[in-house]
Parts: sequence; C-alpha cells; structure tokens
Amino acid sequence: MSSSTVLAACDEDFAESSPSSRFVLNGGEAYDQQTKLTWQRCSVGTTWTSDEGCVGKVKLLGLNKARQSAQQLGGGWRVPTIQELYSIVEQRCFNPTINSTVFPAVTNVGEGAPYWSDTPVEEIPSLIYFIDFIDGAIDGHSKGFPLAVRLVRSEP
Repeated sequence: MSSSTVLAACDEDFAESSPSSRFVLNGGEAYDQQTKLTWQRCSVGTTWTSDEGCVGKVKLLGLNKARQSAQQLGGGWRVPTIQELYSIVEQRCFNPTINSTVFPAVTNVGEGAPYWSDTPVEEIPSLIYFIDFIDGAIDGHSKGFPLAVRLVRSEP
C-alpha cells in the first residue's frame, strides 16, 4: 500500500468553512476559536517539527488502539466526535477537504484519507462514523478496521 501527500483543489467562488484565521496555531496544536477545541495538527504516527510540519508515517489504528493512543498521550487528548471532526472539514476544497495550512500532510493511504470519530452510527451501533478527508464523505466502519486518527481536546 503506497501513500502520497495530496494538495487540495479549492473552489475560490465559495467562502472558506474553516479559514486559517479561525485557528490559533501553537506549534503542533491548533486552537479553534469557533468551537473552543484544540486539535493536534499532525495525524497520530507523525510528529510536528517547526521546519517541516508533520513528519513520519501516519499510523492506521483500530478505534480501541486509537483511544489507547490518546490516553497514553495524556493531557485530555481523545478521539473526536463526528460533529467535532466534521467542524474541520473545508467544504470548498477536495483532495483533501481540510485546511491544509492548519492541518498539513493529510495522506491518501490508497483508499482515501479516512479518520476515526468516536461516534457510533445510531442505526447500526456496531459501526463507528469516520470522515474521509479526501472527499469529505462520512461513513461507518467496524471498530477494528485500521483508520487514521487526529486527536482533539476540549478546553476547560
């Protein structure tokens, strides 16, 4: 499975849904002034560097491993709800559908860039919602399936 970093194609005729001005950037963290959430700018498995942005290889994890990864990191980090994750979708862009200045290095892992939420699908509770940050699609998957993870924390 090969992976490649993708560059967004954006429709300049539409207003940004998650403009850079909404975020306060502090190294590897991005504070969303609208939602009052702090996001890790890099996907789990990659590390922020001031020179290169996110470096390393995105880890694809089952949901329980994603939760464990957040818990091990401490500091209140967790897997976001589907509503929280959707709040950083950049609706005027695709490939990826995320503000790539704030959240660099979203990687197509061969079948898109699917990221876990921690929200069960109401009609089928054995499935958990995820967002594909290549096209913005929301779908559900079983907890054991390996997907990418972007951690979030709520401010007190």
